[in-house]
Amino acid sequence: MVDFQSRYRLYGHGYTSPELKYPVPSYRELYHSKAPTIFSRRPKMHDCRQDAMKDYVDSREWETWLLSQGLRETIRSATSLNLKVKETYSDGTKKELVLTIKSEPRQERPERLLFNIGVRGSGDGDFNFPRSVITTRDGDVVVADTMNHRIQIFNSFGVFLTKFGKRGIGKLQFSEPTDVAEIPNNDLAVADKRNKRVQIVTQGGQFRSMFETVDEPYSIASDLSGHVIVSTSRRTIEVYKKGGKLIHRFVIPGVSRDTFGCKICVNNRQEVIVCDAVNATIKFFTYEGRYVSKFSPRSYSEGLSIIPSGITINRMGEILVADSLNHTVNAYNDNGDLLKQAICPTDQAGCIQACAVGPEGHLVTTEFSLSGPHTLKIFRYRPCHCHITRPGSSKRRTPTPQTFR
Repeated sequence: MVDFQSRYRLYGHGYTSPELKYPVPSYRELYHSKAPTIFSRRPKMHDCRQDAMKDYVDSREWETWLLSQGLRETIRSATSLNLKVKETYSDGTKKELVLTIKSEPRQERPERLLFNIGVRGSGDGDFNFPRSVITTRDGDVVVADTMNHRIQIFNSFGVFLTKFGKRGIGKLQFSEPTDVAEIPNNDLAVADKRNKRVQIVTQGGQFRSMFETVDEPYSIASDLSGHVIVSTSRRTIEVYKKGGKLIHRFVIPGVSRDTFGCKICVNNRQEVIVCDAVNATIKFFTYEGRYVSKFSPRSYSEGLSIIPSGITINRMGEILVADSLNHTVNAYNDNGDLLKQAICPTDQAGCIQACAVGPEGHLVTTEFSLSGPHTLKIFRYRPCHCHITRPGSSKRRTPTPQTFR
């Protein structure tokens, strides 16, 4: 569609000229040059990835920053091992010496907490038992605000964007929504616990469809094929096809407690990863319910018990487990080997209940306890130069104006 002068193309979110004023060598430069014109009403997404990864616009691409990091370390190691010089002694003999390159002085680790959003309450940007958090492909943060019976959406800086839902049994009404997941068409699947159903809504808060579940849904996940996997409060897993047809249902083995469900996520092998807080284990099942493997997550310090309260998986396949008892988030592989500690109490982490990793490389968590704060926090997950000197936000709500939508 063009206007009466046939000069500018018109879109619902603005206009732009179809002719480029000058050539650009990459998609990244094209985005930075044209995004302020095309997407004038939305903030530019922050990107902490390595430069080698920024040219990839597909969110499903393999993490090339890992490759660039490995190559850089390999070259540095090879250079330090193979650098040789010849030294001549007073008697005329010569000998080759291997010189070692001194490592760069280690800089002080920057503060990991970037934003601390909200307090316990019912206002915009406040929470009352935020049991779940996810990040969308666009970088927005979606929080299931359980006891406020609503869904809240923030951008990647923690700025409040919108909310929808209230207590009830009708469309776009919830009764203790405990989890939310993004399905392949970018809509949201909300686990409406007390109403025993799953509602499909848009990110703008428009109702799409709903389907009932056998038991009360507690946690929810979705894969690239459109399957919706539901973990219920009776420790069962229900797998639904696109459209809401139940195809598989099985029981999670182990010691159980009434109305205490398990958080779940899925990997790219069509396996359900169950975070069993009661038995302190991480379990793997196929969609048909066949047991694959399990491991008991261990902490950095010996003798510490762990209560796994939240789980997510990043694009490298690492499993991030939130430990509400020790106030940490640790990364493990499929075998249960501890890879690294993402955040800990010295990073101002509290009683973490859920975690997610955004496309820009930040770790997002929700925290609450009976007597503690109910809040959303955004941490620096990978080292980035853009936040070396940035202090963590200690403001009550968001640090920037709420005028993006």
